[in-house]
Amino acid sequence: MNNKFWLSIILLLLATFSLAACGTEKEDSVIPENPATEQSEPEKEPIDEITKGAMEPAIEQVDDNTYRYTLVNQTEQPHTFEFTSSQRYDFSLANEKGEQVFLFSSVSTYLQVLGDISVDQGDKLTYDFAIPSLDLEPGTYKLTAWLTPKESGNFEVSMEHLVK
Repeated sequence: MNNKFWLSIILLLLATFSLAACGTEKEDSVIPENPATEQSEPEKEPIDEITKGAMEPAIEQVDDNTYRYTLVNQTEQPHTFEFTSSQRYDFSLANEKGEQVFLFSSVSTYLQVLGDISVDQGDKLTYDFAIPSLDLEPGTYKLTAWLTPKESGNFEVSMEHLVK
């Protein structure tokens, strides 16, 4: 009986120390959002020619499954985007019938933190992302990417994505 008592005490102490260590992680450590998708921090690059107008979204293919979403500030003043989570953009794939077959945010997790990004006149935001390996039929799909700010205006842009 005495051995069971001491064994119980030791197990209780180990459990207590384990639980006490759970909240001691450094606050400045970085938690990756999704290791399968590479998200670069937004780059602010000056644009040589400024056309008066609006925020202009664009998407380009970098390599087979990697794309670059860019948003250029072609207005005459800086623009600040407010976000309610760590998510800054999203993308989806739709088949030839227009049915959505993949939505990035449905397989990702985001921190619930407020944040904002300012884009000066003539600067741009750039996000690189990779389309994960999916079990899709060969064919042409519509890739659509957009910014996810709190305010309206998601700056959606689309292009074709070929699955071989």
